[in-house]
Amino acid sequence: MPAQRVLTEEVASRFLVAEQFNMASSVSTETYSVIDVKAAKLIVRHIGDLNLSGLKSISVQAARTIARHKNALDLSGLTTLSTEQAAALARHKGELNLSGLGKITEEAAIALAKHRGALNLSGLKTLDAGAAMALSAVSGHLFLRGLTDLPEEIGVALANHRGILYLGGLKKLSVGSAKALAGHKGPIGLKGLRSISDQAIEQLARIRDGIHLGGLTRLSEEAASHLSKHRYTIHLGGVKDLSDAAAVHLARHKGSLHLGGLTKLSIEAARAFGHHKGELCLSGLKDIPTDVAAELANHEEVIYYEDPIDVT
Repeated sequence: MPAQRVLTEEVASRFLVAEQFNMASSVSTETYSVIDVKAAKLIVRHIGDLNLSGLKSISVQAARTIARHKNALDLSGLTTLSTEQAAALARHKGELNLSGLGKITEEAAIALAKHRGALNLSGLKTLDAGAAMALSAVSGHLFLRGLTDLPEEIGVALANHRGILYLGGLKKLSVGSAKALAGHKGPIGLKGLRSISDQAIEQLARIRDGIHLGGLTRLSEEAASHLSKHRYTIHLGGVKDLSDAAAVHLARHKGSLHLGGLTKLSIEAARAFGHHKGELCLSGLKDIPTDVAAELANHEEVIYYEDPIDVT
């Protein structure tokens, strides 16, 4: 077993001195597996994001001190978290990365949910209903990209969350779970889905904020019809081909529409999208025929021919 590297007060001091004088530092904070309390008291003075991803363990006292850091905090090397540690870290305000956790107890989740800011728990492969309900109280973006399946009871619990909900690891989504998520107030990222039933799409279209379905490669006419009723951002950047009938339905959507995966567009589809109300991303189109370009020119809002920033 390799010896633990301890981030000591002396090491933390060298790191801060280099920062103060705008010098390159020989200290890489992410390479230390343990931090002592005196070092923690110094390192929180760091201006900017703090990468302590090498830590494999942390005392409650050190966690309480580190939580005073005023910017993003990366503790993704931690694989377990006690209720006491969770309560200590919950005092942090800002982005907190705990993506190394493979599981979390309901008690720890309740304590951690008091954190104010984005919370990354993408290492969790499963989540019980109690922990899910607790985490729904997080008052910031919630990253749960490690979940590959979403039982309906977990969907019901997570629907209480307010903010962006990242579920990009899901490989399947039942109609019941989609119906549960429809009650969520805030954007939902589901870019891991490669396929989904039209009935589930119908439920997701009821979400009162943006939906990221960038993993879908096909979209039926029925699914497009359901999505046309949505009133917020829809990301469908993975769709490579779109029937004219589906395009006519989608063009009735009012809001930002991302179709950056399309490499060609028929004159009929272009005519429909020319009347779309909202931002439209067609960044995959190259060498656009004159007649297609003329139809798209009727669009009265922004058309992106380069990818806008993808935040979900």
